[in-house]
Amino acid sequence: MTNNNKNSNGPKTDEGKAISSRNSITHGLTARHWLDTNEQASFDAFVEGFNGDFDPQTSIEKVLIFKLAELCVRLIRMQRVENSMFSLASSEAGHPEEAIKSLDNGSERLIQPVGEAGSVNWQFNPRTYVKKTMILDEIDSPNLDDITSWAYVEDNMPITAKYIIKRCANENLNLHDFITREMDQAKHEIIKIVLTEEDSFDENTSLSIEEFAESAYQVPSSSLKKYLDQLVHGLIEDLQAQLILRGLDERTQQMKDAAMPDPQKLSLIQRYRTTDERQFSKTLKELIRLLQMRKNI
Repeated sequence: MTNNNKNSNGPKTDEGKAISSRNSITHGLTARHWLDTNEQASFDAFVEGFNGDFDPQTSIEKVLIFKLAELCVRLIRMQRVENSMFSLASSEAGHPEEAIKSLDNGSERLIQPVGEAGSVNWQFNPRTYVKKTMILDEIDSPNLDDITSWAYVEDNMPITAKYIIKRCANENLNLHDFITREMDQAKHEIIKIVLTEEDSFDENTSLSIEEFAESAYQVPSSSLKKYLDQLVHGLIEDLQAQLILRGLDERTQQMKDAAMPDPQKLSLIQRYRTTDERQFSKTLKELIRLLQMRKNI
């Protein structure tokens, strides 16, 4: 210890020692590891501002000034974290799949068909919606077991028959090939076709009405029943998907507006902030008390 004191290059006078002690306080409190340069700049600005407000003279007063500045930066950080938590929750809640599920009682079954419709920039069309509802009513009204041939469909389901004829004509398929093709596709692909189906009849098709009629009457009733049964299920999901798409933007915005972060994380942030606010209030009161004592001396 004696040798170290003799070889020391530190200050020798009382004034020098006092300056040195203040340097340790100043540099120790300002050289903090902040998250980024913005936090460091905020801390420096708070220190400068508080120095101007309170004009600290003693070491303890300066310590309290640094403490106030540190607490201010931490409070800003907690507010930034909380804002980010709400922003993230809003972004996650506004995901289309979550909005679709909320419109279908939490079910995921319509996510794919709605996505298929959205991928072709589908827009809700009330007229088409009504026509599809009429087709659904037609198929549902009679018992499918009563279907004996295509003639029965034409006589008892005129809107459905017209829809099928249009599809066959526009795709240049006879009824047998059309039904076979439809039955081989996944349900969501059938829904996509229904969604993008146009009402206009393609006059350039090479399939004549006579050719269609000739093939239609050769289709077994069992194939007709199976196709119509699957068409019913497809139309039901199609109509539900259309209704969901019609209200999807509004529901998405509602979910974003009502989104809340994880309660436990939010509570933790609020506890941190409350603690820092209390420390700030306590530190400020102590600083004011010391300043008043110094003025009264």
